[in-house]
Amino acid sequence: MTLFPLALIMLVLGPVEEIGWRGFALPLLQRFLLPFWSGLVLGVIWAVWHLPAFVLGTTPQAAWEFLPFFIGSVSCSIILTALFNHARGSLALSMLFHFQMNNPLWPDAQPYDMYLFAAASCLVVWMNRAGLFSSREAVTDLFGDEAETAR
Repeated sequence: MTLFPLALIMLVLGPVEEIGWRGFALPLLQRFLLPFWSGLVLGVIWAVWHLPAFVLGTTPQAAWEFLPFFIGSVSCSIILTALFNHARGSLALSMLFHFQMNNPLWPDAQPYDMYLFAAASCLVVWMNRAGLFSSREAVTDLFGDEAETAR
């Protein structure tokens, strides 16, 4: 029964982060960098942002080494960059993806799972190389900026 309140917290906590990561930071980065590089840079920042969780004894990450988490964060950021751009800036998929990563019902949530994300990101990059290495599909508007400038 204790998993239900934890799932409710994760339903809000992780997805709300996506407003800042993909809704704000990613479009700004994509104004200057190709989507692949934007996702890579944001992944490094995202991983470092979570660094305090590794020194707090009460978090699941306290038992992990930072390197697998770092690799997983950068990999997930690249996957999320492709999702965000394909969704034309909608945060719904990013929020759902972040929720499933934080979901306390995740089968085992072990550090080695991060290497699966790394393999998945390689596949995503290969399948979406045209969009990730071109600024054509990059979403660069923030919260409706494009609509504001069109008037």
